[in-house]
Amino acid sequence: MAATVLRLRAVLLRRALAAEPWRLVLLVLGCVWALLAVPSVLGGMTWVSRQSPDVAHDVLVVAGTLLALGWAVVPVLVPGLDDSLDIRRFATTGVAPARLVPGLLLASLLGVPTAFTGMLTLAPVVAWSEPGRGAAQVAAVVLAPVLLVTCVVTSRITTGAVARLLGARWSRELALAAGALAVVGLVVAVAQVRRLGLEGVLEGVPEVAAALGWTPWGAGWSAPAMLAAGETATAVGQGLVAVAGAAVGIGVWAVLLRRSLVQPPSRSGRSRRRLDAMLPRPSRPGATTRPTTTAPGPAAARAVALRSLRSWTTDPRYTSALVGAVALPVIIVLLAATVVDAPAAVALSMAPLMAGTIAWGRHNDTAFDGTALWLHVVSQVPGWADRAGRAAATLVWAAPVLVVVAVAGAVVAGRADLAPASVGAAVGVLGAGLAVSAVSSAALVYPVPAPGASPYAAQAGSLGASLVAQLVTSLATAVVCLPVTALYLAALWWRPGLSWFVLAVGILGGAAALVGGVVVGGRVYEVRAVRLLASVD
Repeated sequence: MAATVLRLRAVLLRRALAAEPWRLVLLVLGCVWALLAVPSVLGGMTWVSRQSPDVAHDVLVVAGTLLALGWAVVPVLVPGLDDSLDIRRFATTGVAPARLVPGLLLASLLGVPTAFTGMLTLAPVVAWSEPGRGAAQVAAVVLAPVLLVTCVVTSRITTGAVARLLGARWSRELALAAGALAVVGLVVAVAQVRRLGLEGVLEGVPEVAAALGWTPWGAGWSAPAMLAAGETATAVGQGLVAVAGAAVGIGVWAVLLRRSLVQPPSRSGRSRRRLDAMLPRPSRPGATTRPTTTAPGPAAARAVALRSLRSWTTDPRYTSALVGAVALPVIIVLLAATVVDAPAAVALSMAPLMAGTIAWGRHNDTAFDGTALWLHVVSQVPGWADRAGRAAATLVWAAPVLVVVAVAGAVVAGRADLAPASVGAAVGVLGAGLAVSAVSSAALVYPVPAPGASPYAAQAGSLGASLVAQLVTSLATAVVCLPVTALYLAALWWRPGLSWFVLAVGILGGAAALVGGVVVGGRVYEVRAVRLLASVD
């Protein structure tokens, strides 16, 4: 069965490359990038080979754990997994899930990211190339496949588990709790880095590496170092932990696959019966008056806003976007806090970063309506009302959250005088980003996962369009946000007295940009309404 699944994967990949030239271009670019990265990896491993076993252990364990963490987090924050071999597609074959797991696991190992990761897991062979470390080299070779499988399986577990959680009835509460924990963790981490300093943080690396060496993600990197240091018993124990961790991971993934086959994730987090404000109100039984229709303009904008707000609280695709918009800036700030000796600037920049990810994430908002977009078209919703309603649904929750995050960042940084600048930059970036999204979601629409599908799946035929749309909207957002971000940086690094001026510019400029985006986007929407209806799934 595994051979059949592998052949099927190869056929699907060949046809996808033939049908989508962009995918072939990305494949070639990925291979080139991986080849260009080889000298850097080898150079780093050569440097590690000259260090003592203790130093080599700390470097490899921490780096290897971060690699596994990347496999766990990046697919959740940046959707786009290839779901051509989604196990639900095999539901009509009658094949037991246990027979499909080996083939699906081997098929998951085909790709540029996994090939590059496989090279990284083999890199410690160079690190243990010094004379007298032959046993460590053998262990590194033996454990490399285990580390690769652990990374891939961890990725599949996190995306599968999160997809099911986002489809739960309490997905909104889960997303809010995750966001709150992420912000609290950021505040604590930045405060700790500020207290200890970069050197103090680095002093704690050996203890962290020692603990990670007994986890499934770090044990495979630690065991060869223990052999090089002469601690054979510890090396054997850690090797068993690595193998057992990979085996348990495969078992957990198999359980998720089996549940997906017999119990697919729900179509949305909640099911509610509500009167839709965009539809004509039905007359009461026995009434003689005709149904009234929704008035154009403000009433239509309110209806669109209510519909979008419902999506934010019930649609797993929106919830996954919310998690990514909150978690990605947190991760960026945490990484920056460990390498940049300016914790105040890092904490103050949290809100503007989060504003950018939230606003940019709406650049393809229209596509998420799917076939329900016909309701907007047949109701003759004015273009500006459609655009304004979508923007309002994001503003109503994002603006208060960003203000809280900006003030919290200023308090953590000990720079209350810069709180207005952080708030102004966040509000300005949010307004400017939503303005760009109001235009792009009518002009550059590309397919997204259908309702009920995994929010992390990539749609066939969407790669080229999504790349163009994401690149254009990223550049446009950066340009439109430039005035307020430039003033914010000036207040942060040069003249703190500009803080209140940044607040005024952010509020007024963000509002002006958003109004302009709504007007322009509304006109584009009205011109392309029928074409949009034909292009969405």
